Amino acid sequence: MDMGDYETAVGRADQPGELWKLVTGFFHGTSVERILYHHLPPLGARDAGSVEVASFGFPEAMVETYVQEKLYRRNPMLQHGLSTIEPFYLDTVALPDDLTPSQAAFFQAVWDFSFDHGLGVQVFGPNGRNGYCGLGFTRGVTRLDPVDVRNYQWVCQLAHLRYCTVILPTLGPPPQLSGRETEVLSWVARGKSNSSIGDILGISAHTVDAHLRRIYLKLGVVDRISAAVRGIGVGLIHAST
Repeated sequence: MDMGDYETAVGRADQPGELWKLVTGFFHGTSVERILYHHLPPLGARDAGSVEVASFGFPEAMVETYVQEKLYRRNPMLQHGLSTIEPFYLDTVALPDDLTPSQAAFFQAVWDFSFDHGLGVQVFGPNGRNGYCGLGFTRGVTRLDPVDVRNYQWVCQLAHLRYCTVILPTLGPPPQLSGRETEVLSWVARGKSNSSIGDILGISAHTVDAHLRRIYLKLGVVDRISAAVRGIGVGLIHAST
């Protein structure tokens, strides 16, 4: 499948399984024979903490252990990927020294399964809904043409964005805040006190507190930090505004 056909097909996909089939189909016949995708919901989102993992080319038992024991929390490739925006080669990242013996044994088994050569790609979504793709190469391949690296990055990014769109209805509608409540929450996220917010908006600190109580109720939280995190996580406010 060429890039144009892939882009068209991804844009039409409306089920996660259909998307995954397109991704694995694109890499069929290339130097990539294993894929490990992580969907990482942001803090504050309704599905926060519910990491989704999809795999291709790995033994089922290995993937089950990885997911059930939440080993993605210690995956050095994933952790490195979350700190960079550029694709990177997996063999440039070392195992950390503080792994438990069982964790070290697991990741060594992954390495022995020939996932030591590959490409790590972080993918980005709305409101911090990001992800990570690990692409394992066929034996004998250690590096790719730079054009292929960029193409593969786009393949992963496009699929991730579509996946975020597809799962959006399953998360339910975001809480509805009034315009004034949104303003108050935005200033709370910037660390402003009630009195400071009142001065900025030309209202009393008491009124700000009343707005906050309604915000807490609508967002299902009990404090200003949780309210700010939830507001960002569900897209009601943005950290940069």
